Amino acid sequence: MWGSFLYLFMLLVLVLAVSGLFLIYFMAASAFSYDITFEPAIESLPNLAVLLVLAVVFLYFLGAFNAALARTYHDAASGVKTSFLDFYHYGLSRAPVMFGILLMRILVSLLVIGPAALIYYYFLTDYEYMDYLLYLYAVGMVFLVDMAFTPVFIPASLGSVPFDSFRTAFMTWKNKHVYFIGMFIIFSIVWAMNFIPFVQIATIFFLYPIVYTAMILLVERGSVVSKEMRG
Repeated sequence: MWGSFLYLFMLLVLVLAVSGLFLIYFMAASAFSYDITFEPAIESLPNLAVLLVLAVVFLYFLGAFNAALARTYHDAASGVKTSFLDFYHYGLSRAPVMFGILLMRILVSLLVIGPAALIYYYFLTDYEYMDYLLYLYAVGMVFLVDMAFTPVFIPASLGSVPFDSFRTAFMTWKNKHVYFIGMFIIFSIVWAMNFIPFVQIATIFFLYPIVYTAMILLVERGSVVSKEMRG
């Protein structure tokens, strides 16, 4: 419960900070009588550049707080409590690694979804229900990519370097793929329940920490197997 509270608090601060940065840009643009539009035109490039920078800032700190959350859950399973400053400092220390892996996951998602989106846009827009098939395909690919990268994110959150994180993911898929797939499906269902009003109170502070911690410990066993093989 404490880890979920810290994460939600830092996420709120992050959203307010990014919103504040955009508000500063909006006020500066208004002072110079510059129209803020996001239409595909040359005049919109500065606005799109600002949005890109804000998105990068948001993703950078989001990865940091996700790492701190995973570490907090992991420590809580051993009876170790994480303070607010420890949560913040640890998240910042893991931010570069988490951001790099997150960018890689986004790139892989674009590579598997982008060609299908282009085919739909140029050849299939006139066919009925093809847009629904594209949405279904995109959701399915995002689910598979996230599932593939989750055992990379977890060891990276716990302090592993990128190479060891991918090694742990490989060992997890090699030795515990059936257990991990089942656990990830349960985790995805619980994660989706976090957005259901009123139900989210129980899931965010009770069910989600339990399921996420169980998945962290499952992936950690893959890390132990990996180290034993290297030994």
